[in-house]
Order: sequence, then C-alpha cells, then structure tokens
Amino acid sequence: MAKRRGSRTTLEGRGRIIFGLFILLTVVACLSWPWWQMGNLARSGEPERARMLAHAFLQNLHAVRFAADDKFREQLPRFAAIEENAKLVHLAPAGPDRPKEIPAGLGEFETESLQVFLRHPEENRYWRTDGDTLRYVQAFRASADCLGCHSTYKAGEPIGAVAIRLDIGERNRTLLANRGVLAVAALLVVAFSVAVFYALFRYMVVQPVQHLKDVADRVSEGDLQVRSEIDTGNELEALSNALNHMLDRLAKTQAELREANVARDAKLDELAKANVALFEMNQVKTKFLATMSHELRTPLNSILGFAQVLSESKAVADDPKLGRYVQNIFTSGRMLLELINDLLDLAKIEAGRIQVRCERISPQDLVEAALNMVRPLLGDKVLSLRHEVDPATPLMVTDGAKVQQILHNLLSNAIKFTEEGEVRLTARPVDGDRVAFAVADTGPGIAREEQLRIFDRFTQLDSSHTRRHRGTGLGLSIVKELTALLGGEVSVESGPGHGATFTVCLPVDSSRFDGQTPVKTDASDADARKETIA
Repeated sequence: MAKRRGSRTTLEGRGRIIFGLFILLTVVACLSWPWWQMGNLARSGEPERARMLAHAFLQNLHAVRFAADDKFREQLPRFAAIEENAKLVHLAPAGPDRPKEIPAGLGEFETESLQVFLRHPEENRYWRTDGDTLRYVQAFRASADCLGCHSTYKAGEPIGAVAIRLDIGERNRTLLANRGVLAVAALLVVAFSVAVFYALFRYMVVQPVQHLKDVADRVSEGDLQVRSEIDTGNELEALSNALNHMLDRLAKTQAELREANVARDAKLDELAKANVALFEMNQVKTKFLATMSHELRTPLNSILGFAQVLSESKAVADDPKLGRYVQNIFTSGRMLLELINDLLDLAKIEAGRIQVRCERISPQDLVEAALNMVRPLLGDKVLSLRHEVDPATPLMVTDGAKVQQILHNLLSNAIKFTEEGEVRLTARPVDGDRVAFAVADTGPGIAREEQLRIFDRFTQLDSSHTRRHRGTGLGLSIVKELTALLGGEVSVESGPGHGATFTVCLPVDSSRFDGQTPVKTDASDADARKETIA
C-alpha cells in the first residue's frame, strides 16, 4: 500500500499535466486550419504563377513578331525570355482524314499533358510537382482572334502549348520557415498558459490543500489544538471552517471521554472492592455450609440410630401410636439427612474440594450397586425397578463413587415422581469410547420449556408451599456438576404424560481428569466474572 501511494502523482503534478495537455490540444486544434491553409495557398499559387508566365510568354512572342520598329524588335525578345525553362510546343492542325497528332521528340510529361488536352476539350492546364520543381503545361486553343492568322485551325482546336519548369524550392523553404514560426508560437503560447495556470492553481488550490493536509497530519499525531487558517473566499475556506468545527467537537468529546474514564475508573474501584467483599462472603458461606452440614450429620445420625432402636423395642411394637411417632421421626430424619448431604456436596463443589479418583470398574457393578441403594425408597409404591446392561459395554476407568452418586440421584428422582409403572436403568456403549447410562421412568413427564431449567440449582417444577414432593432442587444440579467433572454430559428426553429419560454419557477412560477439581458454575461463575472485573 505504501508503494502504491508513493507511485501516485500529486494533485499539483496532475493539474499541470492535465492543463498542459488541454492547452496543447486546444492550440493544435486552433492552428491546424491556418497550417493547412498556408500549405494550400502555397500549392495553389505556383500553378497560377505558371499560368500567368505562360500567357506572358505567348504575348511577348506575338509582340516580337508583330513589331515593325527595329528598336522594339531588339528589346521585345528580352521580354519574351521571361522564363528560360519555358518551351513552346506547336500542334499542327488536324486533317480531314487524320486526327491531330502530337509532335515527336517531346518528353513524357509534355506528351501526357497534350493527350489530356486532346481527350478533354475543357482542360487547358496540367501540372505536377516533383520535389522542388513544378512542371506546368498551358494549352492555347484557337479563338476568334486567332483564326485570322491561323485559318487552318478550327475554333477551340489546340494550336499549341507552353511548357514551363519552375523552381519552387524557395517557396518550400519559405513555407517550412512560416510553419516553424507558427509551431514556435504555439509552443510559447502553451508554455506561457501552463506557467500562468500553474501559478494560479498553486496559489488557489494546491497551497490551501497542502495546508489542510498538514493540519490533518498534526491531528493524526494527536495535536488537537492545531487549527486551519485559509482565507480564499471559496469552498476551500468552507472546508477549512468545517475542519476547525470538527476539531472543536473532537476536543470537547475527548475531554468528556477523559472525564467519563475517570468516573469509570472510580466505579471500577468500587466494583472491585464490592467483588472482593462478595468473594469473601461467598467463601464464608461455603465454609459455613460445609462446616454446618458436617456438624449436623453427627447428631442427625444419632437421632436416626435411636429412632431405629426405638422402632425395634417391645413397647413401641405393642403400641401402634408410638410406632407411628417413631416412623415419623425416622422418615423426617432421613429426609433431613438427604438435605444435609446435598448441601454438603454443593458446598464441596463450591469450595473446589471434590477431586476425581479413577479406578477400573465394571458398569454392571455400578448399576447393581445403584439399584440396591434405592430399593428402600420404593416403599409401598406399585413400582418395578429394572435394569439392563449391554454385554458389549467395556470396563471403565472412572470415579466409581461419583458415578454411583449420579445414578443414585437420577434413580431417586425418578422413584420420587413415579407412582406406578417402572423405573429402568440401562447401560450401553456409545461411539466406541463412551458409555451411556439412561434412567427412564413412567412418571408425569416434563414439558419442553421446563427442561431448560431443571438442572439449575434450587429449581423444582412445583415450587408452591403445598407441593406434594419435598426436596431442595439440588439433585439434578449435582448430577450435572459431577458429570461435567468426569468429562461427560447429561441430557433429558421427555414430554407431558410420557415419562422422562435422563441420559448420562461418560468416557470409558476418565483418567485424564484424575485429580481435577470441578469448574465453578452458576453463582460461582458470576463470582469469577466479578473477580475478573476487579
């Protein structure tokens, strides 16, 4: 691009070239007609001069013959020798039975001329230019005055001709000199016009434009205080005023941007401080959840243990009312324990304390272990629990505990929302290097618009105070977090009244994620973005 710009002609150079060509073409067009007319006049003058010489030669010839005085007889031949190269050609009259003949011994040009005169009675002149010589032949035909002496001729019949040879070299040199003067004058006019135009064009256009360019260069270097000063009274002055106005607005805008930047920096400082405070509060919240969840599990396990002991005692077994009370204690305690476990898992994920510990494990063992963990949740429901593992499913290198927790959450969620029918857990290979675990139920199903948010934390489809199914809304969120930690992905296919199928695709080999901590999402992502801004 720089090379292209350097090769371009400047405005000043273009103006000189264009105007010079225009003036040159104008002068050439104006002088072409005088140039042509000058040569035409020179060419037409020489034949006329030869014609006059031929007539003078003939008149002098007659005058010499008719003069009676010896004095004039001696003087007139000198006038007859007007042109030493003139030659008289006499044509004999035509006989009654023979055509008019051309005398022998004539040159080629004279013979050609006489042939023209004989073939064309209206032609009396014939000439040709050979370099610096004009060869001219003038025919004389018999008129009424001539018949008195030349009675043997008929009226209009050629009597003879005068052949003249003129040297036109001087005329050609004069014509060339005149044309040279004309060309020099034209060049002087072109040079003078270009010089005048260049001076005016430079003063009226080039200098103001160059000044505007210098101002623009200084502005591009960051100098917004420079101003254009042009006083030409035309459009260039208007352009200069517009440029100054633009620079004023630009300087004002820059000042406003500088003030806005100062205000923005102050806001960023405030946001940074707020982000630090939020981060610290989030850390405190995470530590509080982890600590309190862990501390609550110990007394709660004791309560569940004593409730189990009470349920096995003879006094409670004999009293149905006490049995209901103990069962309520046991059921509420288990619900509370599940809630605390979910909160503890969430706290660990938030704190980044969960790591992948891979081992070689069979998908068949994972499926059976998960089913055994959720069988007690069936209770009195008329619900069958089935499983199917494709024999081609390979052994996996993964974190078995986390896969069991994923399957447990999906199965417990399916059992919770399915009153009758079946819950099916299947495992099959996918794409050669992945294993798909699918949990399908015959429950009420999930609408498409709800499927986008069921994996969000603390989200339940029925969030009213009178909802039938209790829970924190963390189960599917934890499934999503743990699946991502293992390098997999979770999806759902469902429709109202058609049940739901949750599919978790995990890599056969998750060893590359061994020791990895979970990536923060949702609220933790917002905290991370705030930390980045700070």
